[in-house]
Amino acid sequence: MPGDEEVKLVMQMTKEAIKAQERDPFTAFANRVRELNYGKSYFFKPIRAKDLKNVDPIKSCQYFDSCFKDPSTFSVVIVGNIEPAIALPLILQYLGGIPKPDKPVMHFNRDELKALPFTFPKSVVREVVRSQMVEAQCSVQITFPVDLKGPHVMEEIHFVGFLSKLLETRIMQVLRFKHGQIYSVNVSVFLGGNKPSRTGNVRGDITVNFSCDPDSSWRLVGLSLDEMLCLQEQGPSDLDVSTILEIEQRAYENGLQENGYWLDRILRGYQSRFYAGDLNVSLKAQDEWRNKVRSSLTKVTMQEALQRILPSPCTKQYTVVVLMPKLPRLQRLKSFLFSGEKRLGIEGKVLIGTTGTLVLAAFWWKYSRARNVT
Repeated sequence: MPGDEEVKLVMQMTKEAIKAQERDPFTAFANRVRELNYGKSYFFKPIRAKDLKNVDPIKSCQYFDSCFKDPSTFSVVIVGNIEPAIALPLILQYLGGIPKPDKPVMHFNRDELKALPFTFPKSVVREVVRSQMVEAQCSVQITFPVDLKGPHVMEEIHFVGFLSKLLETRIMQVLRFKHGQIYSVNVSVFLGGNKPSRTGNVRGDITVNFSCDPDSSWRLVGLSLDEMLCLQEQGPSDLDVSTILEIEQRAYENGLQENGYWLDRILRGYQSRFYAGDLNVSLKAQDEWRNKVRSSLTKVTMQEALQRILPSPCTKQYTVVVLMPKLPRLQRLKSFLFSGEKRLGIEGKVLIGTTGTLVLAAFWWKYSRARNVT
């Protein structure tokens, strides 16, 4: 166990690191995105400096040690240009020397584990997060829920990968090459919300991220949604499909030459819901699903996947959070009044006009009283 001075030092370092993150504008932005998309789920809840007072560091160390007491539960993956004759003795020395406990430490049955508890908003949520910035900049994230069902869930996961490339390519064409407003777009996929069983649905989300000028943010959000809706209603072109297939094939071939690709592939093989002790069977199944989806991709099947996997229409359920620089107070008041006027239309104009009249009347009444007194 660590000594008191070591614990105190680590806790202080952790506290300072958390406070540094809290000062970062993008941390506040990311925290609000997670809070909206995952309904304040404990798994996604950000750690605050004030939360550290509830942490028992000794108990935390004991739990950490207990997780690594049983080497029979380890899956060690090493990828790279290594010499087995040199690496194996070191592995046996540092890992094989851990004594096996009399009873298993982990008592988990994969099929009995629960999924992450989170709930995506049922309708549209649009928010602005304002933070103090040295340089004015703006980040946008649009998120759509994904809930894959049915007997072909693994194939659907590969469809999600191809759809993300299609969305990234088309939104880039509109926002950058047509309107010249951004440098890049990133469409990412999170499918980690499901329980790691061999059955059941797969939950997660698809997100669209880009940075832009603050004054253009909401206009670009609208253009992105319009492009996605167009793909759902009209479908992609044959050129779009061939482009996506070529991008995916090139990424696959390049990945075969990289250690990171093989590490991720092996880990996914172990973590696959079809892994039952034979890694080769799991890896072969992954290749079969990929090849099956690739061979089935047409503009019709991609349009059907867009309608099936994303909310249809996509404009009925999503969240969008925009990170904006914090404005001076007077400018914030003007921005609020202007945005309220645009949001409420005629009713907003009447409300703002009535409020202004009442304020002027109050000033005039106070001024008249002052004159009468004198």
